[in-house]
Amino acid sequence: MRGPALPPSAPAGPRPAVPVTSAPPAARGPGSGTAPPGRRDTRRPSGRPGAAVHPAAVHPGTPPRPLPPHVWFAGRLLDVLTGRQPLTCLAGRVRDEAYQRLWELHAARADWRRRVRGRTPYVYRCRLFRTADGALEVAAVVALDQDVFRALAFRLEPGDEESGPGYGPARWRCTAVAAQ
Repeated sequence: MRGPALPPSAPAGPRPAVPVTSAPPAARGPGSGTAPPGRRDTRRPSGRPGAAVHPAAVHPGTPPRPLPPHVWFAGRLLDVLTGRQPLTCLAGRVRDEAYQRLWELHAARADWRRRVRGRTPYVYRCRLFRTADGALEVAAVVALDQDVFRALAFRLEPGDEESGPGYGPARWRCTAVAAQ
C-alpha cells in the first residue's frame, strides 16, 4: 500500500502513514459498515444482472418457493442448449415435436457451448404472454458470456393428471421451442 503523494520539495525518506478513521458505521455514510476494516474505496461487489435474492437468504428457515413455470423451463432449456444438462433431463416435460426440435437446436447451437467456456450462463430476462386458451408463450434473453446474449422462445401448455408428468401443479409442458 502506498502513502499519499508528497510535494517535490519534501525530503526523501519514509512516508507518513495514512490515517485511518474509526467512525461508527452510521457516521461513515449509507451502505457502509459491511466493508472490511481499512477499505477506502466505495465500490461494492455486484451480482450478475437480473439475479434475484433467494427468499431463504432474506428469511432464514422458510422453505424456498418453487419457481414460476416459465422461469424454470427457461433455465432448463438454457442448461440443455449449453451442454450443462443432458436433453433427457426434460423427458416427460417436453412434447414430441418440441423434443425433436430440441435435438436439432442442441446440434445447431454448438456455438452456445463454445461461448460459455467455463462461465455460468444465466437467464437475463424472461417475459411471459398468456394466450386466450391458457397457454404461456415465453420470450427469454439469456447471457452466455459477459457481453454475449441470445434469444430463446418457447410455449408452455397446461396438462392434467392423465397427461403424465409436467412441472408444477398445472403440469406445464413445453410444446414448441426456438433459439437464435
